[in-house]
Amino acid sequence: MSRLKFFLLTLFVSLFLSSVNGDYYSAISDLERLLDVEAFIVEKFDEYLERAQQEQQEIKKFLDQVEELQKNRGDLEEYFGNPVNAFTTIRRMVHDWKFNVFDPILESTNFETYKKSLSESTDKIKFKGPTEEDLKGATRGLLRLQNIYQLPTAQLADGFLPGEKNPLNATLSASDCLEIGKNLCELKEYTYGSEWLLEARMRLHGEPEDFLSPNVTDFEILEHLSPAFKGMGNLKLAHKLNSEILDKVPSHEEALKNRIFYETQLARERNKKPTKPVIVPQKSEKELKESFQLYKQVCRGDLSPSPRKQRKLRCYLSHQNVSYHRLSPFKIEQLNLDPYVTYIHDVISNSEMEQIMEYGKGRMKRSRVGQSMNATTTEIRTSQNTWLWYEANPWLSKIKQRLEDITGLSTESAEALQLVNYGIGGQYEPHFDFMESTSDWKGNRLLTALFYLNDVPLGGATAFPFLHLAVPPVKGSLLVWYNLHRSLHKDYRTKHAGCPVLQGSKWICNEWFHEGGQEFNRPCGLTSDEGKFKEFEEK
Repeated sequence: MSRLKFFLLTLFVSLFLSSVNGDYYSAISDLERLLDVEAFIVEKFDEYLERAQQEQQEIKKFLDQVEELQKNRGDLEEYFGNPVNAFTTIRRMVHDWKFNVFDPILESTNFETYKKSLSESTDKIKFKGPTEEDLKGATRGLLRLQNIYQLPTAQLADGFLPGEKNPLNATLSASDCLEIGKNLCELKEYTYGSEWLLEARMRLHGEPEDFLSPNVTDFEILEHLSPAFKGMGNLKLAHKLNSEILDKVPSHEEALKNRIFYETQLARERNKKPTKPVIVPQKSEKELKESFQLYKQVCRGDLSPSPRKQRKLRCYLSHQNVSYHRLSPFKIEQLNLDPYVTYIHDVISNSEMEQIMEYGKGRMKRSRVGQSMNATTTEIRTSQNTWLWYEANPWLSKIKQRLEDITGLSTESAEALQLVNYGIGGQYEPHFDFMESTSDWKGNRLLTALFYLNDVPLGGATAFPFLHLAVPPVKGSLLVWYNLHRSLHKDYRTKHAGCPVLQGSKWICNEWFHEGGQEFNRPCGLTSDEGKFKEFEEK
């Protein structure tokens, strides 16, 4: 192994394989650092290669000199009859070759110096490289985008998103498509997996060799493509592709086993009666839920509130009975009346949004689902978040007061602000904001107030499946809705979700107002709403 290859391998192991799970795929906030670190590594390698090139030039010069001496040696007896020639020849073999060739090639001081420099620099910024789990997480993100927004594989591989061109010329190579296909097949997503593997094969045959992945072969793609069609139940095509593998490598052990299996199964099928039932792919429990099907339709824009339902909605200016805001009223856009969902536009300044997002960078951790000690990370919610406590951040006092002015509620029992960032295909599947049970004076989550801190080019809407409502992120706006009925019983119609981010990054900031302390701000209703719209709980 050459010294450069050894250097690359050792550096990769030390920087990346030793890393903990960075969850780079779950948020955009940390991905920016990867480009900075990558640029730094390029700079260090340039320095290393420049030094290595100088060494190579010195070695070449020495080799040319030796070659010239070999040409001019003439009669060996006469040549070595000169004691100077005898001495210099021995000296070259004892010292010159060692110091001019073998030591520069085998001596590792230069390598160790650059390895140490890189390691110290990445340790200083606490950099942990992405892992295999990050790569698989990114694949799952792409799968969500394809599934929710029904994106053709070839179109996505070419970097074209709905309604968008490809200004960055970002396309996927054959090796990229192969990696996605392999990962999807591991997830038993054989339909999409086979599409990506076929795309890899087409790109391998139709495009110049990719300098970033020159080792991808048609044979490697076939090794994954045949089992993919087997997983889909298409044994004829799986058998055909398996035969192609054996044509290339007749002794392929796995393919030989598969040939026996395919021939046996296909023979059985030929002997069966033609009235074979159609095999329908089994859907998961989640996919069978009405709310999940509605969620996908709402995110795609296939469902929206009817004109009849929208005709009573209006936009207006309101001071919310706060004297200060008589001069600067809030811009309110009603989105749904029952349950009440509304947009308040231009309620947070650019400087405040930037300060909140800047605070979050470096503090974000993978978002969890569930209450307190039972909370876990899951693909139901792919994002990162952190918390901003009012007491520890006095600069939030104006935002806190503004939230009270808008909602008419007290923050006495409210939670800390939650800052959230969504990454590749980042989403939050349908869920309720209210808690299953509460045990302290604060009570349940009465109202959700959600700030949008940036514009999202494509995707990322907040979807209310049962309301057929998708609220697009609008920078500087606040989305507000009640999670409980007037009698403080759970309103199951408020199930909502964060649609996958199709392009860009999504930053939001949540505040949850609780029941406690709101007795005079929003008095309870006089009749009980317990069990009202209960049928939506399990949908």
